[in-house]
Amino acid sequence: MSSTPSRERAGHSSRTEVESLLHAVLCPRCAAALDLAAPTLRCRRCGQVYPRLGRIPVLLSEPLAYLASCRRQLDRLERQVERTVQDIREQLQATDLLLATRRRCEITTEGITTQLADVRAILEPLLPAAIRSEGQAWPDQAPATLHHLPYLYRDWGWPSEADGENEEALSMVEEMLGDTGPGRTLVMGAGACRLAYDIHHRHPDAEIMVMDLDPVLFAAAHAVTHGEPLTVREANLEMGDMNQAVKEWSLAAPQGPVDDTRFHFLIADAVDPPLDPGVFDTVLTPWFIDQGPEDVRDLISTLHRMLKPGGRWVNLGPLQYHLDVPVSRRFAREELFDLAERAGFRVGPSKSATVPYLVSRLNGRGKVEWVLAFSAIRLEAPETGSRPHVGPPPWLVFRHLPIPTFEGQALFWSEASMIRMVVSSIDGRRTLDDIARRVAERADQPDISMSQVRTAVRQCLQGVHPACRGRPA
Repeated sequence: MSSTPSRERAGHSSRTEVESLLHAVLCPRCAAALDLAAPTLRCRRCGQVYPRLGRIPVLLSEPLAYLASCRRQLDRLERQVERTVQDIREQLQATDLLLATRRRCEITTEGITTQLADVRAILEPLLPAAIRSEGQAWPDQAPATLHHLPYLYRDWGWPSEADGENEEALSMVEEMLGDTGPGRTLVMGAGACRLAYDIHHRHPDAEIMVMDLDPVLFAAAHAVTHGEPLTVREANLEMGDMNQAVKEWSLAAPQGPVDDTRFHFLIADAVDPPLDPGVFDTVLTPWFIDQGPEDVRDLISTLHRMLKPGGRWVNLGPLQYHLDVPVSRRFAREELFDLAERAGFRVGPSKSATVPYLVSRLNGRGKVEWVLAFSAIRLEAPETGSRPHVGPPPWLVFRHLPIPTFEGQALFWSEASMIRMVVSSIDGRRTLDDIARRVAERADQPDISMSQVRTAVRQCLQGVHPACRGRPA
């Protein structure tokens, strides 16, 4: 495990004003300032070089491993398509097939083959030639490439409609923003970027930074929002009638290119962004909080760190968590609002709605989804006195709040070295994240995530800190 650096600019205190969001970008490894305008992105402090995917900086602690993972995605996709085509061709050897059936199968194989070519045309030219799919592994957490292509059709191919999916998403976010513009905005998990693009054109004075890990969606979004022509085919193995087999979508930004000085792309971990703290007026989490972080509580701490005092967290999306997320962490609306308030937010307007979701314009298939929109203001400190304090202390739940010292701490001793280290690290200023980082550096175990380290530190604190006694975590 490579420990996560403290997200504060090396040699500088946290600032709320920077000339541009590009000047708030930090090295993911050592948190020193990075110059994104430089031809080569090299950290002056630790020497790490950060490549680009096309023109998009790849700001990850292991950027070459990430690019190798992108190439593996393409290789796996090609093998998947080859197997599917071969299987269909073997089925066509049967003598009892209708002519229409043969034609449908031929259309299908042509469709998925050309769709693969479209995906390759988007991503492959952007990958450095020296990158191979072998070597250091990056966790292949990005979803199957074809699974996410419908976001491209919807965001940039479908015609605009008053009640369309893109228009409804923008309307709900605008309702949460109210009469105040978004200002400097971070969009976490921006995907194909249509919502961020629409906000950019609705609020031209805002400066927006979009962040994601999906290489195909992000590469396509960057091309489209910079006026580059792009076509992507939609191909269906399942169809109700023959004319639902394949459609070629021409992708285009409906209001023209973005302003490069006010719209920035970063491939980075949105759960732990390599950015100066306290520089954003708005952080938008569209369809993200239930899919991106291992633990929403850790994300809430990140949101608090990214926002200026008085800044807003705006959320839009369902609370439909991955199946591998423990049930105890699949927070419902009421729990989410409670957590936000304990972390130092004041929850403002909210609404829920049932909306169409990725309903294909080719075959009419998709689903209906319940979504939650809300806005929460980041306070200087958590409000107290508004309700009885029950449950675990907030500093045990969130990684950004200082852990208080306790009586008798100087005399504490335990046979367990990790417990001793945790207790000795408590000084009234360090947070759960600070202590977890110290433990991670001492452990030096690459196969353990920071989320797992934080869980272990929480367990230690719950067992030894007097403020935790008698309270369920």
